[in-house]
Amino acid sequence: MKNNTIVTASDVNYAWGVWLLIASIRKAGMDEPILVGSYNWPRQWKDDILKFDGVELSELPATDKRCVTCSKPEIALRARTEYITWLDCDGILTGNCSDVLVSRPGEICIRPRTGSEIEASFRRQRKPGEEPGDIPSAVLDIWRRDVGEREEPRRKRGCSTGVFTVHRSAAPFLQKWIDQMKKVLPSDVKIVADGSIAYFQTDDAVLNSLLLFADDAPEISAEYHVDDTSRALFVHFGFNPKPWVMWNPQSFRFYDRTMEIIDWALANGYAPKAELPYSYRKGYRWFYHLAAPFARVYYKWMKIKRKLKAMF
Repeated sequence: MKNNTIVTASDVNYAWGVWLLIASIRKAGMDEPILVGSYNWPRQWKDDILKFDGVELSELPATDKRCVTCSKPEIALRARTEYITWLDCDGILTGNCSDVLVSRPGEICIRPRTGSEIEASFRRQRKPGEEPGDIPSAVLDIWRRDVGEREEPRRKRGCSTGVFTVHRSAAPFLQKWIDQMKKVLPSDVKIVADGSIAYFQTDDAVLNSLLLFADDAPEISAEYHVDDTSRALFVHFGFNPKPWVMWNPQSFRFYDRTMEIIDWALANGYAPKAELPYSYRKGYRWFYHLAAPFARVYYKWMKIKRKLKAMF
């Protein structure tokens, strides 16, 4: 058995993302066991995901009304290997990444955020005169108070939680992450905690509060290569809409690579029973290429339609 388990989780709205992620892993020749946290999935999708070798499903409790992204540490703790790697399910691997999905005891392999990312996330919270690339003092003060351990933060910037690897010895810290989310996030929190100064990024913000202020936080690995464009890497389709709904300008850069993965999966007997989305069909490439610049407008309109439907 491999020493590392790849874990991810989703509700049924992201099932196509899980299918594509797993297909990219297996197409790349990676044979790590994969553990998928499934929240309210129909039997059909469970059967289709289990067609892939070495995949196990782990049901998330239906009573948990938080966004599924808050289940990252819970699913990680269910892995049985010495190392655990979390991958967001709205992404693909462009090749074999087994050699960089690694860590050491006492460390977490995770991508530090850049100054521009920090500035984009916390622009409204920043006070005049504060360094644009660092986490604002208003946020740090809340994190310091809520964690209640260290007075001085370990670092000035946080990390992105889309990909991380930890050693089994980090289990107490993962449990602390679970407990802290229960402490500071609403029990029905969505993917974004609207109105929260310090925790609008939900699970991500809570993890960063602990990485900065918890006494037992693992050290950040000095090396992180999962975003190295000179080799195989993890491509995160972070912007909405997601590729199985509509391609946006950022995700369309990887359209051809994604189609190669889909072609491989279909040719090797991994086609789900669900009808392939039009955005995953090569014959519509021309349409999605032309429509990509308008994807954001389309996504906002769909959100408005959902809200109106809920009201009436």
